[in-house]
Amino acid sequence: MTQNFAVTLEIKSRADLEDELDRLVDDAIQHALYNPGRGILVTRSGPGSFTIELSDEVPQGAITERDLASR
Repeated sequence: MTQNFAVTLEIKSRADLEDELDRLVDDAIQHALYNPGRGILVTRSGPGSFTIELSDEVPQGAITERDLASR
């Protein structure tokens, strides 16, 4: 697996939101297991727009959410 992991998700349906985010966070967890030292950052950048990535800003083993859409 690669050291870099970042994926952007665009959701049109509220019903799909939770399932898709859960799936992508699970993928990020798998990448983090093979690339220790970073946590997972989930950023909401707009309505239905999210980025899930491994980040040095987040402690290993943690998942942090950031909401840029409400700023």
